[in-house]
Amino acid sequence: MNVRIRLSGLLASSAGYKGMDKEIGDGTTAGELFIALGIPVSGDWVRISVNGVLRDRKHVLVDGDEVLYFPVGGGG
Repeated sequence: MNVRIRLSGLLASSAGYKGMDKEIGDGTTAGELFIALGIPVSGDWVRISVNGVLRDRKHVLVDGDEVLYFPVGGGG
């Protein structure tokens, strides 16, 4: 199955791309996909949106999903 991946902010800079299509296996979760991308950042501060809805790492992806990984920023 195929999903569309989008990255924003530091994630896009670290990966060297903002978006791509990727073939994944049935039952792949959003968290597993993030790990498979091999982006050299800690996933602790990364949030996930699937088709415009915030999801957790255990969310199982389906064919045609658009997955956005974005950093959660803070200041102080």
